[in-house]
Amino acid sequence: MANWKRVLTWMIAIVFLIALVYGVYQIMKEKPSPSQLMIDAMTLRTTNDTVGRAELITEMDRQITLVKSAGISAQWASLSACIAANSCNQDDYFDFLLMVAVEKPKEVPHAEIIVNAVTSNRYWGNSDKILEFSKAVSDANQQVDDLDLRTIRNKWQEIVQCDGKCAQFHNLFFEFIRLLLSV
Repeated sequence: MANWKRVLTWMIAIVFLIALVYGVYQIMKEKPSPSQLMIDAMTLRTTNDTVGRAELITEMDRQITLVKSAGISAQWASLSACIAANSCNQDDYFDFLLMVAVEKPKEVPHAEIIVNAVTSNRYWGNSDKILEFSKAVSDANQQVDDLDLRTIRNKWQEIVQCDGKCAQFHNLFFEFIRLLLSV
């Protein structure tokens, strides 16, 4: 009878040890960060250092494979193609940010506000898309108010005051998104 208890105790200890090792492995294994992908894309947009760009592109490419999203992968393929051709515009970067926020809303802080901000940027001043623009701006306004963070509210007000007419219009949106990802 004592041997049976000893065997059972050892079996429980082994199962516990295996579960512990597996838990530590899950914690330690690398998890992709959609937010970091977004930050890296915005950094890539403004980085002119050849080696720095190359390293950032390589790291982003590695992270994209870990994210396991067909939509994000396709958008990355599009963005990396225009980067290679040196033909990217603001919309190429916004498209990537939008796709990450849409595909990984639980992993991107304030994904809904980011989606509305990018949509607002895209349709600002476009009378053909007045309904989409109006909804996105109204929703973003409400979400920024609900968030109740001064830095976010101030940056959003800069965007609204710019009204699509100032030289830094797109940069304000990138700064706004960067702030959202950091709070």
